[in-house]
Amino acid sequence: MNSLKIRDLSYKYPSAAEPIFSALNLDFEEGWSAVAGINGSGKSTLLKLISKELKTEKGMILGNDLVVYCAQSTEFPPQQLEKFMMTYTKEAYKLRDLLQVKDEWLGTWKTLSHGERKRLQLAVALSSESDVLMVDEPTNHLDSRSQAIVIEALRSYKGIGILVSHDRTLLDALTQQTIMIKAGEVLKYRSKFSLAHLAYGQTLSHKKKVITEQENELKKINRVVQVQREKVSLSKKRFSKKGVGKSDSSMKEKINGAILTGKDKHDGQMLQRTVTKQRHLSENMNKLSKEYATGISFEGEIARHNFPIALEKNCITLFESTQLCFPRLSVDIGDKVGVSGENGAGKSTFISYFIEKIDFQHDYLYIPQEITDKEAEQLFTDISNLNSDEKGELFTLVQRLGSDAKALLNSSIPSPGEVRKLLIAQGLLKRPSLIILDEPTNHMDLDSIESLEASLKEYEGVLLFITHDETFLENLSTKRWVFDKSQDRAYTVQEIL
Repeated sequence: MNSLKIRDLSYKYPSAAEPIFSALNLDFEEGWSAVAGINGSGKSTLLKLISKELKTEKGMILGNDLVVYCAQSTEFPPQQLEKFMMTYTKEAYKLRDLLQVKDEWLGTWKTLSHGERKRLQLAVALSSESDVLMVDEPTNHLDSRSQAIVIEALRSYKGIGILVSHDRTLLDALTQQTIMIKAGEVLKYRSKFSLAHLAYGQTLSHKKKVITEQENELKKINRVVQVQREKVSLSKKRFSKKGVGKSDSSMKEKINGAILTGKDKHDGQMLQRTVTKQRHLSENMNKLSKEYATGISFEGEIARHNFPIALEKNCITLFESTQLCFPRLSVDIGDKVGVSGENGAGKSTFISYFIEKIDFQHDYLYIPQEITDKEAEQLFTDISNLNSDEKGELFTLVQRLGSDAKALLNSSIPSPGEVRKLLIAQGLLKRPSLIILDEPTNHMDLDSIESLEASLKEYEGVLLFITHDETFLENLSTKRWVFDKSQDRAYTVQEIL
């Protein structure tokens, strides 16, 4: 049986103050293992170390001679794409059929939807010879039908599978082992994700109880330290000869006697012991998982004069011979419109048309489903130009989405989920009256998704969001625009109130 072994692995990014892994030991057997953790915790870094994209600093990785890494970004086509599409073996046909890959997709990467790109990306990965297959967020961009297809395709893999995903359905359908990366700790569970998540929650509850007890103990020690410092201060004043007259030999003898006999020395020693205990307790608390307050509050007045907005009945061109036709659609203050439908049904194209027609100028926030490397670089430049008050507010917003913003900005390679949080936080600084999000849960960890969902529920402006996350859609939308591509030449939109 094949196995993948990680022994005493350490790794630190050149720009980071602390290593992301230190003396890490892990074992992976045949079958699927989940790797879970918040954005920026090191999930993708671990995959890149296993695939040798990053070089280990200390330790070793055994069993990673034939590794295929299917990255989460769909910006560029896979290197072996043309070879796969020109292969006519039984296995290649089976994969193309299973993932519903069309022959005409070859050479059309830029015009494919992100969901179509992801299916094609996975087909190429599964067709490659490997002992270890690592897949990073494989259901990003995929509609529910495509998600079911991907689960069946990944089930067919017989080697060592390592899966990074926020999709709970996918994780529970495939994995038998779960690795959780939390606050610098790597925790291993021999169970599917939902059971591991439950076990971690119990561990976290215990840690919170310990933190509360230690916080109370620290408060007591702080009060004791204050009292003891005052005692030592009084002792020092008694020992001081300042203000004693030159001829007052009697007082000088009393002070000297106190010093020589160690009078009040006990107070100083007790203070030193208490301060040491105070320091040790503080250090121990810092080793426990750091819990951030979550949830974003929206402040400032919404520009209600912009609403309602209406798009008149129309048809727009999607492809050479296909149109998207929609009825009159409108949004008003308080609406949260969930946009759903199959991949390639024209949702993102429609959003672009919507933005062009409303002409809101700067009073809206739009975040696309994928951010290019160039756009991420520009984002970092824009943030560096903010004043100190704006940076402080942005850091707070990002922290309340579950990430350390300062550490994130110092990171040389931020994860896509972290970039998305920065974009959301940067946009919210402008107090928009309209928020448009294209696949907002893509790349984001589960804790952040729940925090974002809860926060958007409280938003008083207009929210328009595209998603394939049924739970997110159900919990947030007040009405839906459902895109249907059952007709070949005229895709349609139906409004459901």
